[in-house]
Amino acid sequence: MSSYKVAILLRTKNRPVFLRRALETLRAQSFQDFRIHIINDGGDMAALRACVAECGPSWGERLSCVDLPRSVGRSKALALALAVSGEPYILIHDDDDTLEPSFLAETVAFLERDGTGFYAGVTTSNYDVYERIEDGRIITDRKTDQFGRKSGSLVDYGLYLSHMYVIMPITFLFRRTALAVAGGVETRLDYVEDHDLFLRVMMAGEVGILEECLCSYHHRLATGDANDASQHEVTYDYELAYKNGIIRKAMQGGDRLRQMQAGFIQGNHLGRSQLGQLSRQVAQLQEGFASLSQVMVELLGHIRR
Repeated sequence: MSSYKVAILLRTKNRPVFLRRALETLRAQSFQDFRIHIINDGGDMAALRACVAECGPSWGERLSCVDLPRSVGRSKALALALAVSGEPYILIHDDDDTLEPSFLAETVAFLERDGTGFYAGVTTSNYDVYERIEDGRIITDRKTDQFGRKSGSLVDYGLYLSHMYVIMPITFLFRRTALAVAGGVETRLDYVEDHDLFLRVMMAGEVGILEECLCSYHHRLATGDANDASQHEVTYDYELAYKNGIIRKAMQGGDRLRQMQAGFIQGNHLGRSQLGQLSRQVAQLQEGFASLSQVMVELLGHIRR
């Protein structure tokens, strides 16, 4: 068992400009009882070491790095990070996201106040940052809290079962003990492996909500290079593929969680379909009223004449 409280799991591959920023925001945390576990997923080892040294040689034993000779993908890299860490609290920190200085202090304090283990984890509101890379520099175009706001005291598990990305990784600190119920990472998933893991973490207890924006989720236009979000590596709709896979598993007699998840996904799909039909009907009615109004105007004009 580690002597530190929080494991920061940081997967990266040839993105020093983002890794440097992530390490800087970790350096700025008011709570420093954490250890950083970097998984270099087949990236340039020398460049990564130089980046880490540049961001602060005094990390010492508080930072470890596993260099993989070739890329194994997001899910296997995450599974490895969980295996090599031992701290009681876990944050999955994508290399291009950032934390506000009080993130760890407030989320750890929230879970420390829970003496009964009622909460498996806690999530915060987040900013969405829209940015681009120019000449090796990060240019921020817009930062908003419009989409990442959470309210209430608990995450709705049913909402999470039916939707994607109710909880973004950078917003979520959870207990290692929850993994005893959740199990490990589904390494056969190319993407949404964190969403799938959190779905099972929530089987271990509630997820509390801190309404303050304490972190940022970063977006960039698809470019297909190393600075792009990793979605450019696939040519299909991986979110839909994940949902289809869940439904197939349920049809094949999968476990109760998958059967329930499939039911929620299907219910959400039907609800959206019905809402779409209703929207089209409303549009047709509006068009009909507009046509009727035009006829009335023309009729009134004829009567006046």
